[in-house]
Amino acid sequence: MTNILKITQLLAIYTVLLLFMSHCVQEPRSDEAIISEAMPVQEINEGVTYRIDTVNSIITWVGTKPTGRHNGLIKIKSGTITIKEEDPENNTGEFELNNASIVIDMESVEVLDLKDDPLQLEKLENHLRSEDFFDTEAFPEASFELVSFDPIELDSTTMEESKNREESKYSIIDPTHTLSGNLTIKGKSFNVKFPVKADFRNLKFEASAKFNIDRTVWGINYKNENDPVARTTDSFIHNIVNVGIDIIARPESSME
Repeated sequence: MTNILKITQLLAIYTVLLLFMSHCVQEPRSDEAIISEAMPVQEINEGVTYRIDTVNSIITWVGTKPTGRHNGLIKIKSGTITIKEEDPENNTGEFELNNASIVIDMESVEVLDLKDDPLQLEKLENHLRSEDFFDTEAFPEASFELVSFDPIELDSTTMEESKNREESKYSIIDPTHTLSGNLTIKGKSFNVKFPVKADFRNLKFEASAKFNIDRTVWGINYKNENDPVARTTDSFIHNIVNVGIDIIARPESSME
């Protein structure tokens, strides 16, 4: 009888733990960007200048904590890229991306999941702009500078990786290129490398990427996972943030 009681107690504890873990929000499952020291930016003066369509281009973000998550948008303020088309007469879609420079409007940070609660919405958006997070009064802009843009070679290994990629709204399926660039936030610059799906047809460049980065690398440390007080009270915010980028660019001459 004693053994049965012990087994029952253990099962009850196990059930409670499972319920607790099922309610803990985990970080989005996505590609982890490779982060390293900032690298020299190569400027190649070959190709045509395209301007980022800031109306139809956007950056998305997802942040999580044990008790929930928030998601939102950040606007692109301006940007240009340089594209060298391999066979413009036949419109094959083959191209080289030689330069890219993007300015991000950090003051535009927007929360999407609190639209039904205007007070909490305003509170969180103001907090994100404060010194705890992006400190937009001192650093109203962030920037991205291209370092390299390399096609992903389709071999047995990459085809298998593509086949096994998890279908997720937080990751890109069938990426075409690996992109490397220097991301500057709050005056701190680091190189990030991640997969991207890019297409160039009929004088229109489109690119999409979704990846995870560690916010603390750029000094955004508020209630991070290593904060002992926040950790003890389960009020910490995960260090990993999911970033999504959707870019559309058109010839500079067509947007004047």
